[in-house]
Amino acid sequence: MLSFIKKDLLMFWRDRKEIITVLVLPIILVLVLNFAFAGLFGFNEDAKMDLQLAVVNQDDDTEAMTQLKERLVKEATLGEEQTAEILSQATLIKPISMLEDYLHSDDLKEWVTVHEMEETEAVANMKEGELDGILIIPDGFTADSLYSALMGEPPTASLKYKIEMETNDTSTLAQIIQGFMDQMNVQFALQKVGGTPQEEVILPEGGIEKIGAGESFTLTQYFPIAIGALFTLFLAATVATKTGEEIRQKVFQRILLTNSHPFHFLIGKMVSTFCLAWLQTMFVFILSHFILDIFPGRTISFWLGTIGIVTLLSLAISALSAVFTSISLRVSDIDVANGIFMIVIILFGIIGGSFVPVYILPDWLQKIGEWTPNGLSLAIMTQWIQFEDFSSIIKPSMFLVVFFILCTVIGLALYPKRGEA
Repeated sequence: MLSFIKKDLLMFWRDRKEIITVLVLPIILVLVLNFAFAGLFGFNEDAKMDLQLAVVNQDDDTEAMTQLKERLVKEATLGEEQTAEILSQATLIKPISMLEDYLHSDDLKEWVTVHEMEETEAVANMKEGELDGILIIPDGFTADSLYSALMGEPPTASLKYKIEMETNDTSTLAQIIQGFMDQMNVQFALQKVGGTPQEEVILPEGGIEKIGAGESFTLTQYFPIAIGALFTLFLAATVATKTGEEIRQKVFQRILLTNSHPFHFLIGKMVSTFCLAWLQTMFVFILSHFILDIFPGRTISFWLGTIGIVTLLSLAISALSAVFTSISLRVSDIDVANGIFMIVIILFGIIGGSFVPVYILPDWLQKIGEWTPNGLSLAIMTQWIQFEDFSSIIKPSMFLVVFFILCTVIGLALYPKRGEA
């Protein structure tokens, strides 16, 4: 078995042009595409942004003082006189009014368009792409903000920021909202709201909860993943097409004469493809990271997860090479086989997001693309980069395993029996 693996690896190693293509060309493409698209989705200070933000107000200002009074009496156990004094000063601070003034300020009105609507309507509009984000002011936010500032306790009713997908626009909105929270904390400090038992106002920590997003996923990260997966497809075809050279040199017939099991030839192709695909993909990721810093500040657990994803992708590609190899052994003209492989790779590359960003494709085509090995690996890496949560990538990872098993079975079924090759 090892001799078959060694044979395929040596055949690939002797083709120096192929090595340069597999290792150097992906890096060149990644660099070129990053420089070409550097400002496409990035922030341009000279350009005018039109961010669409929906504000859903579930709080009631009229009930805020009543709620605050109840908490001061029941939870803080303050006397009626002290409570009345605090409430008289607390009425001067209106967090919701501060938020409205902030969002409609001259500094932001040219960048952000604010829509006031109900949550169900806002969610529907965001799914249709009409909104970049939704800011929800939960019930009791005013009372809770004032109480946390007065008593020095962490808030329990935070602003909720919902988005459909992490983009530069949604990240900009998140920074704008965080800017409001910082400004409100400063206002609390300046106003010195009321007199607490400690005679000092302690600023609340936090106050904004992001829902539906983790770390940002950028084009700088997209290109190495998409291009690395694309070149593994080419690698599977390259290993398979070298079978034509072996057919011309009667290698397959000599294997039969040695009484070696014919399947060893196919398994050797699969193992060598796995090794080459794994090394090629990790080379693209690591070199892109050192040049472009695509994964800044990541922990060892992130890199271990990335290695696992690359391993699954390499397994899927090795199974695809088994199918390609079996086809090469069955067709009479190796050029026909090469044509079939290129059609499959181009199809996978388009719908899997390797030739064009998958986000510009129709939703139904994106769903189909997620069943290709490159599309699946792109989806898994996107989830992993954003959330770094193993539970979120288990299901798509199983699809890669299913693809590996399915293609392996097809490759073995198509593999010619004695006298057929």
